[in-house]
Amino acid sequence: MLSPVLLMVALLTVLTVTMESDHWITDQQEKFCTWQCLKFTLQWPGSFCLGLKNSSQCRIPPNIQTWTIHGLWPLKAHTCCLCWPIFHSDLKELDPELSQLWPSLLKTQSSFLFW
Repeated sequence: MLSPVLLMVALLTVLTVTMESDHWITDQQEKFCTWQCLKFTLQWPGSFCLGLKNSSQCRIPPNIQTWTIHGLWPLKAHTCCLCWPIFHSDLKELDPELSQLWPSLLKTQSSFLFW
């Protein structure tokens, strides 16, 4: 039977290695997100426009009369690749719903770029 001291040393070694391995990122892991929770945020269009330094850059489509989606972000996604491609053809089927619920309120940015 292991002595309590040896058992404690073994457990601490395993915990240390486990904790360190969570912080090491391999080339393969960099290609994937390791998030556990998504942050969903909404915006009130009028407040968004008032918050801009130049409110003339804002446009609120006439069909927007309520809160809109501002973003959906993974929390603690330190290993995410920021280069994931998205093509308009990928979202074509969802375009009407996304345009209504998740519009860009900036005149200089298309809704597709906002998604």
